[in-house]
Amino acid sequence: LDAELQLDRLKPRLSRRVLLLQGHQPSWHGEMVVALGTPWCQNLTAYLRDKADFKDKLSPVALSLSLALPPGDTGLVLYGDTLVQAQVGRTWQSWG
Repeated sequence: LDAELQLDRLKPRLSRRVLLLQGHQPSWHGEMVVALGTPWCQNLTAYLRDKADFKDKLSPVALSLSLALPPGDTGLVLYGDTLVQAQVGRTWQSWG
């Protein structure tokens, strides 16, 4: 399967607040080789850019992962969700 991860996807590409540690990019594209009964795992580390580098500090960070069949694969069909989306928000706590 072709997989694509988008970090902070609701923001324009040049103003995204979260980047991947490897490559310092807001997205990742890779190939998942799936075998029946074998789990697939890929660890990616992301970081929040320095707060001085962006203005929007309140809206949640939206993430998405999309899956697709590679071009040229015929006779295969994906069932179920091929796009997963989630948001990460900040919980404010008052100390005092």
